Amino acid sequence: MNTREMTDKMSDKISDKFQDFQKKATETARNVGEQTDKYVRENTWQSIGMAAVLGCVVGFLLANRGD
Repeated sequence: MNTREMTDKMSDKISDKFQDFQKKATETARNVGEQTDKYVRENTWQSIGMAAVLGCVVGFLLANRGD
């Protein structure tokens, strides 16, 4: 087995592993998105309140950053 064949095999393995990782990451992101959507639909006002509080905190932190 020469160096080119070894490099090709290694490249194929890395490519396969990356594709597997990409599929798993996509599935995980989709599942998280579905669960988040379900939670927000079931707890609309709590979600709005949390978003408002988070927005205020981020705004406060960004406003004080210039001092």
